[in-house]
Amino acid sequence: MDDNDGFEIDVDGRAQSVSSAEVTAAQLLALSGVGDGIVIRVDGGRAAHVAPDQPVLIQADVRPAFRTFRDGTLRHLRVAGLGWDWGDPAITETDVRRIGGIGEDVELYLDGGETSLRRGSVIDLTTPWPPQVEARDALPDRASVPVVINGRTVLLDRPDVTFEDLVGLAFPGTDLTTALSRALTVTYRRGPPDRPEGSLLSQEAITARRGEVFNVSATNKS
Repeated sequence: MDDNDGFEIDVDGRAQSVSSAEVTAAQLLALSGVGDGIVIRVDGGRAAHVAPDQPVLIQADVRPAFRTFRDGTLRHLRVAGLGWDWGDPAITETDVRRIGGIGEDVELYLDGGETSLRRGSVIDLTTPWPPQVEARDALPDRASVPVVINGRTVLLDRPDVTFEDLVGLAFPGTDLTTALSRALTVTYRRGPPDRPEGSLLSQEAITARRGEVFNVSATNKS
C-alpha cells in the first residue's frame, strides 16, 4: 500500500479511509456519525471494546472492522471461551457467527443448554452474569429421528425409511422373501401436515418426522 493512499477500515459495514496508521474511538464515532457512544472491534474472530484512551494501530496487511453504538452501555459475553464485548442490550446469533467466523456446520448453545440456538435468535446481554455461548460440532447422528413402531420407540439413523425398513424394525430378523407369503401392512399417523396419516406399499419410502407413529402388521395368507 502506498503511504499516500491512507489506510482502509470498515465502520458499521462501510469502507472508510484514514490517513494515519492509528485511529481512536472518537475518530471512529465521528466517521459513523454517532457522536458519543461505544466502539467495538469485530474482526479477528471476536468482539472487543475499543477504549477511548487506547488508539488502534492499523497494520498494512489487515483491514480492521468496527461497530459503533450510540449512547450504549458496555455489555459482555463469552463465546467459545473468549471474552466478548458489545454495545447493545442483546446480540444476534447471526452476529456471533459472522464475527466469530463460525460455520453453518457448527451449532451454538447458550449457558450449557442441550438445545441449540435457533438461527437468527437473540441473546440477552442484560443478565446478571455474562452469557456463555458454546460452539459444538454437529453430531453425526443429528439427523436421527425418534419414531414409534408398534408401540416401541425406535431411533432411525436417517429420516428416509422404506416399507421394508419398517418391517425389519418391527419384526427383527424377518426374511422378506418368506414375508412375501404374508399380507404385510404398514400404516402411519402423525405424519407431515400434507399427509398426516396413511399407508405404505412394498418398495415405497417416506420421510419420517419426530414422533411419527407406525404400525406394522403381518397376517398369514390363507
